[in-house]
Amino acid sequence: MKKQRIEITQLPISVFKRWSRKPFGVFSSLQRVVHIGVITGMLTLLSSTEKTYAQTDTIKINNHLNLEEVVVSANRTQQFNTEISRTMTLIPAKEINYSAVQSMNELLKAVPGIDIRQRGTQGIQVDISLRGGSFEQTLILINGIPFNDPQTGHHNLNLPINLESIERIEVLYGPGARIYGPNAFTGAVNLITNSQMQNNIQVQTSLGQHGLFDANLSSQIQFKKTNHYLSFGTKNSDGYTSNTDFKLYQLFYRTLLNTKPGTFSFQAGYLNKAFGAQNFYTLDFPEQFEQLRQINAALGFQKSTEKIKIESHFYAKQNHDRFELFREDTYNFQNGFFVNQTNDTAKYTPGIYEPWNYYKNHNYHMTRTAGTKLNLVYQSNWGQSALGFDYRFEQIFSNTLGNPGDTLNAPGETRGVFTKTAKRTHLNLFAEHSYSIVLWNVTAGFLLHHNTDYGTKFNGGIELSHKLANNSRIFASVNQAIRLPSFTDLYYNGPRNTGNPELKPEESISYELGAKSFKTNLNWHAAAFYRQTTEAIDWIKYPSETKYRTENFSELNTWGTDLYFKWTPNNKSLSFLNYIQASYSFASVSLSKQDSMVSAYALDFLKHKITTSAKLYLFKNTGLNINTSYNARNGSYEDINKQTINYRPYILADLRLFYEMKKSQIYFDANNLFNNKYNDLGGIEQAGLWIKAGIKVNLNL
Repeated sequence: MKKQRIEITQLPISVFKRWSRKPFGVFSSLQRVVHIGVITGMLTLLSSTEKTYAQTDTIKINNHLNLEEVVVSANRTQQFNTEISRTMTLIPAKEINYSAVQSMNELLKAVPGIDIRQRGTQGIQVDISLRGGSFEQTLILINGIPFNDPQTGHHNLNLPINLESIERIEVLYGPGARIYGPNAFTGAVNLITNSQMQNNIQVQTSLGQHGLFDANLSSQIQFKKTNHYLSFGTKNSDGYTSNTDFKLYQLFYRTLLNTKPGTFSFQAGYLNKAFGAQNFYTLDFPEQFEQLRQINAALGFQKSTEKIKIESHFYAKQNHDRFELFREDTYNFQNGFFVNQTNDTAKYTPGIYEPWNYYKNHNYHMTRTAGTKLNLVYQSNWGQSALGFDYRFEQIFSNTLGNPGDTLNAPGETRGVFTKTAKRTHLNLFAEHSYSIVLWNVTAGFLLHHNTDYGTKFNGGIELSHKLANNSRIFASVNQAIRLPSFTDLYYNGPRNTGNPELKPEESISYELGAKSFKTNLNWHAAAFYRQTTEAIDWIKYPSETKYRTENFSELNTWGTDLYFKWTPNNKSLSFLNYIQASYSFASVSLSKQDSMVSAYALDFLKHKITTSAKLYLFKNTGLNINTSYNARNGSYEDINKQTINYRPYILADLRLFYEMKKSQIYFDANNLFNNKYNDLGGIEQAGLWIKAGIKVNLNL
């Protein structure tokens, strides 16, 4: 269900004491959005050697106080983290920097309610979904800029940034259509990059098993009214088994300019990733290979006064994808055919020598997306009102996806040409109002979406919450959402799959009921949800069929729960323990009526997920961070012998042992500590125990 080497919203943070709890306190006090990293970001990545166990308490308490004051992107209006009537998880930089992970997928795999399905390790190819949804239904953003690719959701976590660039991660659970637009069907993940007001250089490098080399260099520079952040990263490995080698390069730049009219921002990124893709999209062809090249940029402006906030962005992204069903390192191109060292010609089905059965070309794709966003928030005696407008253009050039078009050479490719194309335009109108009275808050809004292929759709939603004692809150919400089919859903035709250009958008209505609490040393939330999806899109087939096809089928009913707590001791007798957290997520997905169809994705949901995480100090400056997860997936898959195999539950444990010096940190990582065998997708077995060691150095300029 897929196509295809190497050639390869936030603003500056200021220190403050505490906002008033007025809704627009953030506007009048700083005229900028202040983020969670206020305390953790003001610390350098590596703690001083003067740190003692007792000193950590002050850091933890201050960090929590700012956690309460964070303005998050869970609504069009401005609301504090503690005030939103939704379930949301925030991951600050300090947790990221000490976690036993070195890629985005490893980090997100430990987050409650998130299903990470890996084809390749170290973040090489990852599908992400929330609350029993599919990989096409989660919206990914960087600083509020959407990064989903219209070709396929398999590209959504192909990002130009690494973990060292992240200031915090916001995870919004449930529909986000009336906030972000279409495709935030089951939730959204917003990655906020570093914007600290400081001058420093940070270097991180590590080595590991399987020839792993990972290096990142970043610099933060403040000059007059500008703030600049630049990062470069590279990572490569020989792979943990045959045809799982990879190499990638990442480059990201962001600058902020404070002027009298307002704050201007600019960001740009580049990604070059190539990897062996053994069995990634079918077990029948183990020599798959893929290379991705991406470039993106965004320009933003923000102006805040006592009563008004205006924010706008212009953005563009171009993504190149070459997929080789038969890798050219193994097969050489000769006279229009691909031939290996034993003179065997690449064929879809062995033993058949008809012309149609020979593999003659790779899949080449290039997508271009561009858009603009505008949001206006007004504060009055009757609450906050928001009005927004989005425009987005999407186009693909390909030799397999789209309608017949002009023949064009694929940029950067020796033989690649584009013979097909497709495009579409989105127009979104947003409106929202939030009103608080005494201990109650209600937020309601809608999205009016127009697409050149599917016409106009309306999505509405309302959220209600009541504040209890001790900074706790109960909440309820009802929201609608829409998800458009990807170009792969519509047009892909391959040896095992057939797309459907007549697909309709899938739509849903979701209900959520929950409670949450933010206390000095204990945060927790509990929520239950139900989602009814109509015109659900999936790759399906029936037992008598050999090829999957995309269809809008019946209805899907999804329900589940999320439970989470984090305890940060403030007792000096427990000063060795920095924090401990745990979560449990449950999801159940069923068809509205019984059917014998075989689903490729919709019914292979993560049913049970339990996570634990803890950070503690063994000795002065020597600590340990350990993450564990239990994963039980519903569904089954066909192995290489076409036998049906049920997914087996598995447990993962990741450990980091670290030693802190004044400006540096030395660490030792053990991923999949117990060397368990597991797979997230089909018969693609993941890596066992993987040991790494590295160092981080942070220098002030």
